[in-house]
Amino acid sequence: MDPHPPEVLEILRRRGPATRIAVVGASSDPSKYGNIIVRNLAAKGYTVLPVNPREKEIAGLPAYPNLAAAPGPIQIVNVVTPPGVTRLVLEEAARLGLPAVWLQDGSYDEATLAVAAKAPFRTVYEACIMVASNFG
Repeated sequence: MDPHPPEVLEILRRRGPATRIAVVGASSDPSKYGNIIVRNLAAKGYTVLPVNPREKEIAGLPAYPNLAAAPGPIQIVNVVTPPGVTRLVLEEAARLGLPAVWLQDGSYDEATLAVAAKAPFRTVYEACIMVASNFG
């Protein structure tokens, strides 16, 4: 499995509000990556959909309890959850027919990557979406 599928990186390069990224594990705590990523991507012009079942709003954006509740289309699902939760997110993304999942460091282990390898979507790992979205 290629950890950096070019078609997903191309979606990210199409920066702007039409590129819709759900951040699962979004946090209202400004010191956590689930909040830093939301703010970073929103500042770059992406449409960011924070997903957290315990929050109503994150970084000034409406939060959704799960991927199914977030308004589509969603081009990339960025995951910032522990591996056990990530596996459930992968199952939901597959059920919903979403095209791409980006696994942040710490959100996956070997078992998670094995699930992702069998999924119908493209998976990015071993890369941070905030770094990958820093381009000209």
